[in-house]
Amino acid sequence: MFFKIQCVFYRERKATAQEILSELNKFISLIPAWSVKPEKWLIAHPSKTMVAISNQAIDEEAITYVESMMSLKKKFNLVLADESKDDSILTVWLMNTPVISDNRYYLTFTISNLHSDNGKNVFSEFIRSMLTISDWNFKFILLDTEQYKQNRKCVFHDRLSVGWMLYLPKLIDKTQVPSASEVRVFDGFGTLIISSDTFDGNDIQDIIVANNVEIELSENGELPLIYDV
Repeated sequence: MFFKIQCVFYRERKATAQEILSELNKFISLIPAWSVKPEKWLIAHPSKTMVAISNQAIDEEAITYVESMMSLKKKFNLVLADESKDDSILTVWLMNTPVISDNRYYLTFTISNLHSDNGKNVFSEFIRSMLTISDWNFKFILLDTEQYKQNRKCVFHDRLSVGWMLYLPKLIDKTQVPSASEVRVFDGFGTLIISSDTFDGNDIQDIIVANNVEIELSENGELPLIYDV
């Protein structure tokens, strides 16, 4: 199974390289203690092996490298993986989007071949914990599997999809999405919509349920356009 968590967040002000890596370090610390979770995270670098974070400590060389990327151009991509690099089970990809805002960031966390401890409650708690990163003001957090969104299994291609789970920073009542398996309100944050207890982005029944949830959210004006986030 291939899992993907995607989110967009804003910061109140432009970040430094130190802040970016510190916040990614915080994000990594929140990842569940799966057996495949590495202690050492490398930066994808074109010509050398570069450690970014090791045992929750940020490497000074990594800070210098990210500073150099940020000084060369406004838009940058930062990919973290383990020592298996392209074969890493867990990867973190962060990019900024200066065309929209200097303070807007897009983060993707991918998980491949995770066969245990991947249940609904594990992922919903992980998403809830992400909201505690105080410098990140989330516009949405989305979890799907088997490339549900990328393979265009969703209903709307100009709006957010739901897939397995969708967090939105607003209060949504279960009556607005009767097809959803569960709607969890995180006090002080927003709402997590869970389409089904388990989710396979290739399974036709799971796809139908997720599609119905997307339609219900859209009909109630609660499913944002992609370009509005």
